[in-house]
Amino acid sequence: MKKFLVVCAASMLLCLPGSAQEYVRVPEADDSGRGVGLSIIPRFDFNYNGEFTLGDSSLYSLIEGDLSDVFSLSICNHWLAADAESINALYKNTFRSDDVNWLDWAYLTANLGGFSVSLGKQPMTFGGFEFDAYDFESHTFLNSSVWNYLQVYQWGAKFDWTNEAENTTLSFQATTSPYGERPVVSKMFNYALEWRGEYGNFRNIWSAVAVQRENDFFPLLSFGQQFDLSEKLTVGLDVYDAVSNDVNMLMKGVTMIPSFIFNPCESFQIRARLGAELNLNDNNKDIVAGLDGFWFPIPDNEQFRLHFATGYRHDEKLLAATLGAIYYINIPRR
Repeated sequence: MKKFLVVCAASMLLCLPGSAQEYVRVPEADDSGRGVGLSIIPRFDFNYNGEFTLGDSSLYSLIEGDLSDVFSLSICNHWLAADAESINALYKNTFRSDDVNWLDWAYLTANLGGFSVSLGKQPMTFGGFEFDAYDFESHTFLNSSVWNYLQVYQWGAKFDWTNEAENTTLSFQATTSPYGERPVVSKMFNYALEWRGEYGNFRNIWSAVAVQRENDFFPLLSFGQQFDLSEKLTVGLDVYDAVSNDVNMLMKGVTMIPSFIFNPCESFQIRARLGAELNLNDNNKDIVAGLDGFWFPIPDNEQFRLHFATGYRHDEKLLAATLGAIYYINIPRR
């Protein structure tokens, strides 16, 4: 649900042979290295979970690019969902901070050497590699309860520092709280610290967030790490100190998501994951096990992607399977 949106870094990921990182689709830059590009991203899913549904079918757009040598822009819109009720919620919630709406994020970044400052609506600085994937490339029924129920897109400011080797980024962020009904007006805020690193075969995303609620702050911690066992196989583990449900956005608990990612070639990836969740309020346990993957069937063309997912959620006694496709319509930068 959350994305660390630095355009040049995302472009570099696309060029890493044998990397087990998830593919990222961004508009291609022109020769000048400056300009703003637009991607239109329709997704179609055919899902079965006891009945046939459209799963995570959706329509997104992504605008990213450099306005100058200093300023860059990133905007992500969620225009359509799989059913009329979900579409209605996107537009009904336009001015709310406690629920999703059609504007995931829209922020401006000033890049000042090793420092950067971002202002606007942006993803909360929280979550491991599960949150780092784009929403339109995720499978909601396989993701954790925190991913599904925590509203991470909030208004605020973020300050980043990256070292000269560009393998360590430290961040501080202040945003509105998802417990406030209206951004800023509700006078409820989050304060976050994050450490992102890439050291040889090891990558980490560690964060700590103080989430303001009506009478207190919830200490929200996340530890995400991945390690490349080889050019084709990566193991990962995301850990959060919380669980969620449709009534309580954050509850004391433990969420652990080990994963194995296999990339036999650049056009195909398959991932197995097993999520375990423990609610410390009532000692309730839940298990989410699943398998998903994607394939780019057209040689030398990464605009059309086929994907699949299947999994089982123990608490809901839900067995689901999805087949789908995404088409990335990339309009070059102008």
